[in-house]
Amino acid sequence: MMNPSPAKKYWPYLFPVFLLMTNFILKIIFLDARDIAMDEPFTIFYAQADLKDIFSMLPHENNPPFFFLLLHYWITLFGISPFSVRFLPFAFSVVTALVIYQTGRRFFSMKMGVVASLIFTFSNYQMIFAHEARVYSLFGLLTVCSMYLFLMLAKKTDSISTLLLLAGVNILLVYSHFFGFMVIAIQIVTLLLIRYYRERIWKFYLISMGLVIVAYMPYLPVLIFRYTVSAGSGTWVSPPVISDLYTMLWRYCNAPVTTVFMIGILVVAFLFWLFRQRRGNFQGSPEGKFLVIWFLVPYLSMFLVSFQIPLFLDRYTVFISIGFYLLVALAVESLSVKKWIFISLSAMAILLMVVTFNPNVDNKRRLKEAVSRVEAFKGTETVVIVCPSWLEYGFAYHWRPDCFRDYKNTRMLLHAEKIYPVNSLDELDPNILKTASSVVYFEEWATLVDKNNRIITRLSSGFPHRKDHLVYENFFIHHFTKIPNP
Repeated sequence: MMNPSPAKKYWPYLFPVFLLMTNFILKIIFLDARDIAMDEPFTIFYAQADLKDIFSMLPHENNPPFFFLLLHYWITLFGISPFSVRFLPFAFSVVTALVIYQTGRRFFSMKMGVVASLIFTFSNYQMIFAHEARVYSLFGLLTVCSMYLFLMLAKKTDSISTLLLLAGVNILLVYSHFFGFMVIAIQIVTLLLIRYYRERIWKFYLISMGLVIVAYMPYLPVLIFRYTVSAGSGTWVSPPVISDLYTMLWRYCNAPVTTVFMIGILVVAFLFWLFRQRRGNFQGSPEGKFLVIWFLVPYLSMFLVSFQIPLFLDRYTVFISIGFYLLVALAVESLSVKKWIFISLSAMAILLMVVTFNPNVDNKRRLKEAVSRVEAFKGTETVVIVCPSWLEYGFAYHWRPDCFRDYKNTRMLLHAEKIYPVNSLDELDPNILKTASSVVYFEEWATLVDKNNRIITRLSSGFPHRKDHLVYENFFIHHFTKIPNP
């Protein structure tokens, strides 16, 4: 009997090392290249606070406490620089690639694990979350860990340690994001629809779920309250259109050509499966059916629910994207009746991701530049209006880091410099504008709170001369003066 070649012998050990190193290098080199912006300043602002203040904020926030707490202790050690606060999401994303590989290798094949993990590695969509001080890369990691343990429980039905680990990961999952319950829902639907899992683990899974429910009881009132607010008042997300079913996959796949190729692979694999089933010689593995449920059930259900309560947003579907990558890899393998077919299809899928990949993916926010422009316009008697009011976190982060770090006094310190975060001018003392020599109105999507642009109308009545400045795509600076601007 011939000994395996060195490549085959050491590949199971060399590839995980290669995968970790590749993810580490690609995701760290531009970690702090983009401005802290969007929801990051809010997350950092409260994560640096005392634990009491964090938990006081949470009933009004759409994310549970786990990531805030992790970032809180991380900031205590390493500060609030962009590199520091993004290091945790970066690390979670790096590890996620390895768990995807292990999931493919353990429950399908090593080839499938390789393909799925490399598609994930070269995804611009995933790079965004690796470079963002938010919960989403953690959410992705916990999702794939939960699914791995769910599949492992079916393999080792008598493993108490696997049951407890699954319960523990699912507890962290629902304490990281409310959509963690959708991950659990995928597992429940799998039990209901696939006999293999129902017969083997439903009792064990009920025990695991019981532990999750007991652990989540203290936070259940917050979940109910946040759902009531979202259902009653709606969300800022727009209702979907049919084309969003395609454009969401486009985000997962970097570019249209890659998206069409991936969709084509899935469609052909489905038709091939129907053909083989009609011939009666193929039923498909329970793990393969599980991947179909992981991707298709939440993808379509979130899309349909969004016509009533809009939530079909790219970041909210991060847990679905990993199922998509694994399903594409499974489709490639299922079509590969010959070795050369697998090599061709997998190489094409990975190459398309690589050539459309951008390790310095743009978050399309130039908040630091915008704040610098405001500072250039601001004189001693100039009033700065910031709208919406929650933009104050990002403004303060780039205006005065010390002001941002002194979170209990941030607004007071901004007021001392005549900077006023508002949603309406009714929140201001009228004398503030009467004594101002000029006004700088700094806004991003102000129409969310000022639908009729009443702020601009009122400022124009007292300061008739105005110049508008756009910083990249999102930030508007309106400079109002009583005499013409030079």
